[in-house]
Amino acid sequence: MERTTNLIMNILRVIALAVVVCLSPGCNEQNSPIDQHEKVYRALLLDGNRLLEKKKYQRAADLFTEAVSREPEKAEGYLTRGIAYICLEQYKKAIVDFTRAIQNDRTLAIAYANRGIAYDHLGRHREALFDYQTALSINPETGKGPGFMERFLHNKPKTPDLRERVKFLEETLKTQQTTENG
Repeated sequence: MERTTNLIMNILRVIALAVVVCLSPGCNEQNSPIDQHEKVYRALLLDGNRLLEKKKYQRAADLFTEAVSREPEKAEGYLTRGIAYICLEQYKKAIVDFTRAIQNDRTLAIAYANRGIAYDHLGRHREALFDYQTALSINPETGKGPGFMERFLHNKPKTPDLRERVKFLEETLKTQQTTENG
C-alpha cells in the first residue's frame, strides 16, 4: 500500500498543479454561469487532490464523484477518481473510471497507463500490457515522471519504468503461452 501511495502522490502533484494553474486569478476573467460552474468543478478536483495527499482516499473519491456528476463529459474527474480507487485498492472501480476517461479523451495516455496498473493488480496481464503499450504509443514519456512505477509492480530494488514493465509482461505472457501449448 505504501508503494501505491508514493506512486499516486507523485501523479497527483502534477494533476493538482495543473488544476491550481487553471484556478489562478486571471486565468479566466469572465463570470458567466458557465464559468462559475467550471470553477466549482475545478475546486472540487483541487479539494479532492488535497485529500488524496492527506491519504483521505474515500473522501477524495466522494469529491471526485461530485465533480463527475457536474461534468460527466470531462475526462479529468474520472481520471482522478480512478486514482483514488487505486489508493483504496478498488481496482475494478478504477478500471471503470479510467475507461470512461478514455472514452471522453482517447489521447489521455495517463488514463491508459493507470488502467494498466489496475489490470496488473488484478492479474489481467494481457489487458495491462495492451494499455501500457497504448499509453506509450500516445506519449512515449508516459511513466517517466518521478516514481511513477516505483517498485510498484515489480517489487524489485531497481525502480522500473513503463517500458520495462511492458517487456516483463511480454516475456511472462510468452512463457505462459509456451507452457500452455507444450
